[in-house]
Amino acid sequence: LNAMNNLYGESLSEPNKLPDRILNLSDLLRYQIEATKKDYVLLEEEIAFIKKYIEYSTFQNERLLVTRTFEGDFDHIEIPPLFFLPLVENAVKFSSETPEPYIIIDLKVKCGNLSFTLKNNFLESGSRLSSTGIGIENLKRRLEVYGLGHELNCKKEKNTFIVKLKIWHLPTAAL
Repeated sequence: LNAMNNLYGESLSEPNKLPDRILNLSDLLRYQIEATKKDYVLLEEEIAFIKKYIEYSTFQNERLLVTRTFEGDFDHIEIPPLFFLPLVENAVKFSSETPEPYIIIDLKVKCGNLSFTLKNNFLESGSRLSSTGIGIENLKRRLEVYGLGHELNCKKEKNTFIVKLKIWHLPTAAL
């Protein structure tokens, strides 16, 4: 609903950008609907979704600087659907309050093991937003439900929030 309200606002102020925004949102919604029907999706698909989400977010906030690195052999590696979305959503949301919002995403896969680091800036004081921690707690539960060997660390350093997630022995798709 927020996305639709944003589109309405843009239709009034910047109608020439609207077609691309609608297509982007359509792709996001299609993936969410299809992916949640499955227990696992290909990591490549999940990365493509995160890239689309970032593209959508930078439409919304042109000041947002996103640095992303995706390295490794993603072929046939599977992951639960929409796994990184809560982390990326929170990073977008909390960094957007800062004068120079940024997000750094680093995802590496080697020998079926995944390393994911996300850093974003946030306002240390004066924020209009409050963190409930629900996104991190849901991720922890999903890691346990799926029985994935993992290590998850979250910390704040000055005005930077850092999430580090390592997952061992990710499943692979049958060929």
